[in-house]
Amino acid sequence: MNRLTLLFILLVSFTPLPQDANIGPELYRTVKGIEGLHDAERLAFIKNELSTIGVEFRSAAFDTTKKEQGQNKHIAGENIIVRMGEGAKHIVVGAHSDAVAESPGANDNGGGVAVLLGLIKTLKDYRWNFTVDFCFCDREEDGLIGSAVFVRESPDKQRHLAMINLDVEGTGEEVYVGPVGGGDDNLLMPLVRSAAKKTGFPFKERSIYPSSDHQSFARAKLENISISIVPKGDTEKLTDLLSGKQPTAETVPEVLKVMHTARDSAVYVTPQALRMSHEFTKTVLMLLNESQK
Repeated sequence: MNRLTLLFILLVSFTPLPQDANIGPELYRTVKGIEGLHDAERLAFIKNELSTIGVEFRSAAFDTTKKEQGQNKHIAGENIIVRMGEGAKHIVVGAHSDAVAESPGANDNGGGVAVLLGLIKTLKDYRWNFTVDFCFCDREEDGLIGSAVFVRESPDKQRHLAMINLDVEGTGEEVYVGPVGGGDDNLLMPLVRSAAKKTGFPFKERSIYPSSDHQSFARAKLENISISIVPKGDTEKLTDLLSGKQPTAETVPEVLKVMHTARDSAVYVTPQALRMSHEFTKTVLMLLNESQK
């Protein structure tokens, strides 16, 4: 069966879960709950939310070193993992839990945490055709440490099917997916494009995407993509910036005016953007699940 035939079958047979009209405000309340917390408090917040949802989770503490300016820097952290489903194949849906020091971390990455918690709640009783790990990766801001540890400690990379990374989900009205191409998104991108058609959300894909936890999987040559929600026009501005073009006052991406600063509060986050991320990612996951029957 060729890829076009498979996609046609998926589009015809795919039955989405009903949408929850309250999901946006619910995810926004989660962002409000986590913003301003220090890293240890953010981890405690996530664990409490998972307990409230009623799902089991695994705490995976790590203690490692990173070379920085010729010196070994000690870094300790903790990934939190919720496992669902079973099967020979394995997927990962991740969002980093930490925030830059002195930043409230509402959009970066309280938005990603909120969406990941929302997906866990929405899909906890879903029938999976593979094993899925929802992973809150720690120490992304220190150099993608938590996701690198997760990849390093994965016992059998032959089981890996896909990784979907959620980073910066709370501001804007456009789905930005990347980095596209390079041979490590051949399974995911046709499904992502189908999800864009199904949801009808404004959608942009680019071969360039900012540094985030997807890179830990890319370095291991494992299938991966990242999903963000950004203001209209920011995809082009981010692409230009990452391509090396000098920014002007007019071409600085809106998300970068807030990220990693003391302004990264829930004031700039919207329930609509969070809902877009939740519905888009859920649709990709369901299409991926259907493809593995």
